[in-house]
Amino acid sequence: MQGDESITDRQFDAAKVAAPYMHPKLSGLATDALPRRSADAFTDEELAALAQENGAPPQP
Repeated sequence: MQGDESITDRQFDAAKVAAPYMHPKLSGLATDALPRRSADAFTDEELAALAQENGAPPQP
């Protein structure tokens, strides 16, 4: 198929059927991420460091 850029209906249908296997949706992936501690358990210094890491401006 070198040089031939036309796609037949059969090829298109095959690509649609294969797409979920080649490119799964991220929402379909299971995760077991749980916070290790609640926000109340962090110190003010830890919260400030986390905010700064995420690009938030420092709080006065």
